[in-house]
Amino acid sequence: MQVMLYADKVVLRNLTSTDWADFLSLHCDPVVQQYIRPVESEASIKTTFIQRTLPWSFESGEWLSLVIERVDNQEFVGLIGFRCDDLSLKRAEVGYLIATSQQGKGFATESLRAVIDWGALQYDMHKFLGICASDNIASQRVLKKVGFVLEGTLRQHSCINGTWFDDCYLGLLTSQRL
Repeated sequence: MQVMLYADKVVLRNLTSTDWADFLSLHCDPVVQQYIRPVESEASIKTTFIQRTLPWSFESGEWLSLVIERVDNQEFVGLIGFRCDDLSLKRAEVGYLIATSQQGKGFATESLRAVIDWGALQYDMHKFLGICASDNIASQRVLKKVGFVLEGTLRQHSCINGTWFDDCYLGLLTSQRL
C-alpha cells in the first residue's frame, strides 16, 4: 500500500530502498535508541529495513514504516510506524523515532496526529496504543499532546543495556482524538 500524508511541517511517505543510510543512522544512534532497544548489529538493522520496505497490509500485524520529511527542505526527520495490534478489536499501535537533530521541533506530534487521523479513517480504528519507557518523558509528552492517556505501567518490563525500565501503556480512543 502506498501512503503519502501531508501536514503543515512534514510529509509522511513509504520507506524505500533509498532511505537505507538514514534508517541505519537512526537505528545506530544511542540517544535515539536509549529507551527502545540496544543498538543492534548492522546486519540485524538491514534485515528489519528490508522487511519494512516490502509490500504491507494492515491485517499482517507488521509495522508500516513511514519516513518523516520536512516540507520546507525535504530533510529526513525520522520514522513513524503503525501496525494492527488486534484486528477484531480495531486496535492499532503507533511508534516513532526522531533523529536527534530534529527532536523538540514538533515533528513527532504533527506526524502522530497525521497517522492517527489516517488510520482512524482508513481502517475504522477504535483505539490506538502507544508504549514507551517511563523514563522517556519526551515521548510521553508527544503522546499526551495528541490526546493519549496513561492506562497502565508494567514495572521493570524492558531491559535495555542492563537497565530495567517500566513501560507505560497509553491509549487513545478514536472518538477522543484531538
